[in-house]
Amino acid sequence: MPFADYFDRRSGRFARFYRSRPIARVLGRGALFDRLDFAVERSTALGALRVVDIGCGSGPLFRPLAARGVHVSGIEPAAGMVELAEQAAADCDGLVDVTSIGWEQLGEWHTGEPFDVAIALGVFDYVPNAGDLLATMGDIARHSIASFPRPGLRTNLRKIRYGARGVSVHGYSRERIGSLARASGMDTIELAPLGRAGYILLARNEPHRVRGARQPADDPATRP
Repeated sequence: MPFADYFDRRSGRFARFYRSRPIARVLGRGALFDRLDFAVERSTALGALRVVDIGCGSGPLFRPLAARGVHVSGIEPAAGMVELAEQAAADCDGLVDVTSIGWEQLGEWHTGEPFDVAIALGVFDYVPNAGDLLATMGDIARHSIASFPRPGLRTNLRKIRYGARGVSVHGYSRERIGSLARASGMDTIELAPLGRAGYILLARNEPHRVRGARQPADDPATRP
């Protein structure tokens, strides 16, 4: 898998992007922190207790979510990233676990109660079948949060640079994101810009398609 191999070899480099918020902004990478803030703030506002962090990388979401009492399940296919994520998880008072799988295995891996929120930050950049990933998020969680890069010069340069290493890069217009969400049975709550870098989506997943979710007819509170 070129994607996992690429991020395995460069795990330390990508982890360093999250060491300093001011430096990230100077380098034009401030959107990395903007999307982290969005995910933490919206998950907290939803009252989330269980979150799955798809493509968790080195675990920059772990500590801010765990500090709010949220249990986080990190999913990551790149071995180097998994090692860093496990180190980050060790500092989170038992509220974080890490599993070494790709998003394609999520449906088989997840059993039991749905997550409150499925988060995928910096993942759709590299996914050719974005609709399948969104649909999977809708299957396992009540809400979804996902970031998407804009099409344009920056994304085109990334396509060339990453493509030379066998990794595809994809850009998404606002219209395409909305269309993908609707096709995946999601109700868009918010689709916010991340500066010039892209967009971030907060969506409610249709209750009837979330596996393990209690339906209104099954809820004793709704019975006569």
